[in-house]
Amino acid sequence: MNTKNLPDFFILGVQKAATSSIHKILKQDYRISLPYQKETHFFSNNFDKKIEWYINQFKNKEYIVRGEVDPSYIFFKKSAINIREYIENPKFILILRKPIERAFSHYLMSKSRGYEKKSFFDALESEEKRLKTNSSFFLSHYSYLKRGNYYQQIIDFKNIFPKSKFLFLKYEDFKNIKKQKKFINMIYDFLNLKTKNKLNLSFHENKYGAMRFDFLRDLTHTNNKTRRFFKKLIPSEYLRFKIITLINNLNKIDSDKEKL
Repeated sequence: MNTKNLPDFFILGVQKAATSSIHKILKQDYRISLPYQKETHFFSNNFDKKIEWYINQFKNKEYIVRGEVDPSYIFFKKSAINIREYIENPKFILILRKPIERAFSHYLMSKSRGYEKKSFFDALESEEKRLKTNSSFFLSHYSYLKRGNYYQQIIDFKNIFPKSKFLFLKYEDFKNIKKQKKFINMIYDFLNLKTKNKLNLSFHENKYGAMRFDFLRDLTHTNNKTRRFFKKLIPSEYLRFKIITLINNLNKIDSDKEKL
C-alpha cells in the first residue's frame, strides 16, 4: 500500500465547532484533497473496513495535501492508536468551543434529528445514567458534557504524537468576521500552503433548524426499515450521501436561535 495516499492532516473537531463550514471552505481549494463525505469515521467506528475503502473516499487525483475533518476522532480514544497504525506523524488541528455552548448546540442537533425529547437541563441530568449503558447510540448523541472534556481527549493524542504536530484554534475567532480570515490563514500556514485569495468564507453549515416532515427526518437519521430499503435501492455510498444531504436541506426550517 502506498502511504502517500493517506492523510497529511486531520481536523479533529471539536464537534459543533464549525468543522462542517471549514470542510466546505477547504474543499474549494483543489490543492487540498478531502473525502467527498465529511466524517468517514474510519479511524473511530469504521476501522473494520479495509484501508482501501478509506482511500477510495478521496476523489481528488491531483493535490498537494490530503486531510480529513472528523470530530469523532478526538472523542473516541482508539482513534489516535488507529491513526498511528497507518500514519506516523500527521498534523492535527483542533478548534475548541466553550464546553457548555458546545453542549447546547449538540443538544439542539439531537433534538432536531428526533433523538432527544428531554429539555436541555433534564438531558444533562440524564447524561451520566444514559452513558452507563455503553450504548454506542447514546454515546454519539447524548454525550453533551462528556465531549467537552477536552483536556483528557487531547492528552490521549499527545501521548502518541509530537506536540509540534498540533494547532489549536478558537471557535469564537472563526465566528468573528474580523478574525475569520486570519483563522483560515493559520490553517494554511500550518499546512505549509499559500492561502487562496478567493475563498468563500460565508459557509454556515449545520445550523440548527426544525424539520418540516418527521418521516423525511427519520429516513435520513433513523436506522429503520425504510432507510434499510433505501440503502439497498441505492448501493452507492456517494450517491446516497448526495441524496440524503439534499433531503436534509429541503426538509430543514431555519429557526430562530434558541438560547440557554
